[in-house]
Amino acid sequence: MRKLTLAITFMAVTLCTSVHSAELKEQFSYGINYAWKNYSGDFGGISAWAKEGVASDPEPYQTELRDMAAHGVKVVRWWVWPEFWTDAITFSADGTPNPLGQAAIDDGLKALELADDAGVRIMFCLFSFDGFRPTREKYGLKMTGYHDIVIDDNKRAALMTNIITPFANALQESPHIDHLHSWDIINEPEWAMTGANKYGGVFGGDQFEPDHELQPVTHDQMETFIADTIKVLRVSTPDIPVSVGAAALKWASAWKELDVDFYQTHIYDWVNDYWPYSKSPADYGMDDKPMIMGEYPVEGLKNADHQTMLESWYTNGYAGAIGWDYRITHSPGESEEALRPKRNQYLAEFSDFAAQSIDPADTATGNTDTVDTDTGNTDTGNTGSVGQAAAAKAKPVTKPGKPAVELVNE
Repeated sequence: MRKLTLAITFMAVTLCTSVHSAELKEQFSYGINYAWKNYSGDFGGISAWAKEGVASDPEPYQTELRDMAAHGVKVVRWWVWPEFWTDAITFSADGTPNPLGQAAIDDGLKALELADDAGVRIMFCLFSFDGFRPTREKYGLKMTGYHDIVIDDNKRAALMTNIITPFANALQESPHIDHLHSWDIINEPEWAMTGANKYGGVFGGDQFEPDHELQPVTHDQMETFIADTIKVLRVSTPDIPVSVGAAALKWASAWKELDVDFYQTHIYDWVNDYWPYSKSPADYGMDDKPMIMGEYPVEGLKNADHQTMLESWYTNGYAGAIGWDYRITHSPGESEEALRPKRNQYLAEFSDFAAQSIDPADTATGNTDTVDTDTGNTDTGNTGSVGQAAAAKAKPVTKPGKPAVELVNE
């Protein structure tokens, strides 16, 4: 009877470990913002400007994803429709979104395939505050703004049914779905919001400060838009974590009531002046869920270099750090020849940090316990002191509704 009990226990532990490996995402989601090759055109193309999407011209995307992976990158934050410029998204006369064009779906599927090829995983960022610019015609293109769609119940419902659902459904059926890390509903929505933060804030975070070029919405309206999108994604891709790319910790509380699986915030020098990079999620009251630093300048902050920031976030319990950005889009006007040495430098820093500091177990499946199938002995994968500290504090990003650690009931 004892032998049978031991056998059952061993089988339970082995099964649990297998499930644990499958369910957990990276212990530390270490990566970079792509964020696009063709702004607003990677997923659907922009024929008026001769810009092709991923599926139509995969080779350059493949080359760059492989380059990222070769430098230790595990997660790529890739923007989908920061503005509605693509041919694949059209509108009826009254501005209601029509069914999504097949080109955008093909591009999403190809992106996952290329991610599989490179050995990285994608955080798809669906929208951005940029899309709240007014509807206009420019450079031979009609650019439809988000504003009227977000605030109108029928148009917003059509966006969910005609655009989000078919895109997410297609990715769910992809044989490369395991390379979809997560969804970021919208990048820095706070810049397109006006009025009060319903949940309060600090250092002025109780009010939103919209960009003067945008058509802002209220907190209620933005929250409804994001919540509706999350509901659609829960149905279409039930195992994929969801987040919102908050502009700063100043407004992080704005999204705590949403059905998100992890928090995401961004940091630049203006943010760091009030909310230092060196503090932990717990210091900011954001430790009830995993938290990722979704944007930070790869050149460093004025008081901290790249390596120092990464070390701080890794040891202070953040669930990941995703630099801005692979293509150095914040260096306008510089030629590729001038940008290349900059890119090579910070990619080398990525590679060095991954090799020196991140325990390999923390960037694979997040499973730090392994079972020897011959003996049943459990061994821990963390051996370095930094790895031990991070594993002890960080909350890994998991599939929705799944605990970070699964226990065996003996």
